[in-house]
Amino acid sequence: MADQPQQQQPEPEPEMGAQPQQQWEGAVEARLPSTPAAAAWPHLAAFCSLHRYNPGIDVCERVAGDDGVPGCVRYVASRPPPPPPRAKDGGDDDDDDQQPAAAAAGVETWAREELLERDDARRRLVYAVVGSNLGFGRYVATMTLVDDDGEDVDVNAPAPAAAADAGCKLVWAFECEPVKGWTRDGLLAYLDAAGKGMAERIEAAAAAAVTDIAVEDDAAAARS
Repeated sequence: MADQPQQQQPEPEPEMGAQPQQQWEGAVEARLPSTPAAAAWPHLAAFCSLHRYNPGIDVCERVAGDDGVPGCVRYVASRPPPPPPRAKDGGDDDDDDQQPAAAAAGVETWAREELLERDDARRRLVYAVVGSNLGFGRYVATMTLVDDDGEDVDVNAPAPAAAADAGCKLVWAFECEPVKGWTRDGLLAYLDAAGKGMAERIEAAAAAAVTDIAVEDDAAAARS
């Protein structure tokens, strides 16, 4: 008996009304008025030292690859705040007992982030969240330092001497799938606060580095 020709199965039709996956994107900015981009960049480029500059991060550890090299993965975590003190207002004992327990129910939040790109010439980092307990799916962020003249300057190009005294701004852009338990505005507000905190700490670290260099130069001059 001859083989019967196989019937080709029809391709499933797309569901009516199906919508493409929504994406969030946005950016926040924070100024560093006293620090040129060249002085701020070494601090931002220290990918596995985020806890030194982001006030919301308590732990930042390298878990794979070489620090600052694309493919490097860092583990970042934030510890929950301590519970508020127990009220002593003579209120309902049951309610009083429940409040600290609810506050203490917070857990450490964490994420693993992979460095995708480091561009020293443009002073830009690109990284992605590759795991977390924060509800993130796809999330890619870009952090860039831009000089106050508004141009993303190539560090290999000559610059006017006056630019050495100019400040810069940190631009933190992202694109991601909607994050469970967050709103886009809530995510923007979180990044805005974190970016401003990082700007303040990087300025302080850059100023301290300048002071240390001056002290070393004075010491060397005294010895000569």
